[in-house]
Amino acid sequence: MDTGLARVDGKLGVLVERGQHTEQRLSAAETAAAALATRVTALERRVWTASGVAAALGAGGGILVALLNG
Repeated sequence: MDTGLARVDGKLGVLVERGQHTEQRLSAAETAAAALATRVTALERRVWTASGVAAALGAGGGILVALLNG
């Protein structure tokens, strides 16, 4: 009986350790995901700014060409 209880106790200890390890990995993954989301947001902001600048330059160039040829 004692041997069986010791085995069950040992297996429960392994399960608790695995659970703690899984919690640590999940926490690290959540932190990494939050950091990645921040980086993506910053990148999106830069892309939209660059495309706005490109559109404004294109429109300005078109107006300049129209004025010079007009």
